[in-house]
Amino acid sequence: MRRFFSLSFVIVGLFLLLSVFLPIGLSQLSFSFRPKLLDPTAVALVPAPYVANILGVTTPDYTQPTSWFPAANTTPTASRVRFYTLSIPKLNLRDVPVEINGTDLKKNAIQFPGTAIPGDYGNTVIFGHSTLPQLYKPNDPLSVFVPLPKIKVGDAIVIQYDGVTYKYVVRSTAEVEPSQIEILAQRYDKHELTLLRRPRRTG
Repeated sequence: MRRFFSLSFVIVGLFLLLSVFLPIGLSQLSFSFRPKLLDPTAVALVPAPYVANILGVTTPDYTQPTSWFPAANTTPTASRVRFYTLSIPKLNLRDVPVEINGTDLKKNAIQFPGTAIPGDYGNTVIFGHSTLPQLYKPNDPLSVFVPLPKIKVGDAIVIQYDGVTYKYVVRSTAEVEPSQIEILAQRYDKHELTLLRRPRRTG
């Protein structure tokens, strides 16, 4: 009987370890095989804001948008409204609040400063927080973009901004590095939308 309990605890322990480390490992593995945006101009990195961690180790605070792309311009975006909503029907994401010029992903998704307002020419860039799939809770700002890797080319993204509905269609997906600030670039000959999430492997 004692041997049965010992074996049971070992199996439960292994299951718990696998449920945490397997998604992280798979994310790392998939990152190495996915297409990446390459920056031919090697942008110089600026140190990201840091927060204290256990035993004096420091890590970037990924709930602050400036930690994602530290070299990017963060001039505020002018807008008549402060919030709008984003929905991705295929992922069951409905009316996710997005704050324009927001600074804290613990509260809601944010539109990166200096990017186009929905409906204007340019690139609307929205950041959302993510974590391990096991910790996903719908409507929780800290895990709102967990389903995002499941998005497919052709899926619809709907934005409700200032009483107007805008529909975007996914053309491509990729993983990017913090030095690749070209994804924030504004092209004023088209309407674009870029969705970014904090990578699962840093969650």
